[in-house]
Amino acid sequence: MKCKSCGAPVKRLGRSGRYSCDYCDNEAVATPIENSLDGLVLTGTYSETPCLCCGETHLEIGSLDTFPIQGCRRCQGVLIKRSSFARLVKGRRESYEGPERTGEFDPALDGPRDHHSRLTCPQCRILMDSFFYAGPGRVAIDSCNRCETVWLDCGEITSIAEAPGRR
Repeated sequence: MKCKSCGAPVKRLGRSGRYSCDYCDNEAVATPIENSLDGLVLTGTYSETPCLCCGETHLEIGSLDTFPIQGCRRCQGVLIKRSSFARLVKGRRESYEGPERTGEFDPALDGPRDHHSRLTCPQCRILMDSFFYAGPGRVAIDSCNRCETVWLDCGEITSIAEAPGRR
């Protein structure tokens, strides 16, 4: 992950949402994306990882709740570690107090990607597995077993949080 100012590596300062450059001492502050369905927060500091869906932009350093992610400002997709994803789902489902929702779902459009359109893991360069998420929410997620990362399309974490079922 590179500094927006000088290009040197940046590091996260705890759970504060702030990122610091060791070279120029520049700090980036994470700000919420306006109208983000999932509450995506990005810093404006770009990683070297291209967006898995858009491909035209690089992912930015950011967070969902207190969990570090890399996200795309354009399509609002998110790359997150599997362990963080599990804790994010648990926290979102436990804290959700709104009405339970089952969103529109078309398996042809919203289902797992077929072998021709599967995503390539940006870290280890193998095809990610695309499958229906085993929990609530009727979403298909993409996951790399080698890197233990998960790609979430815009709105998928919200669909999981608002889905009917045990909280």
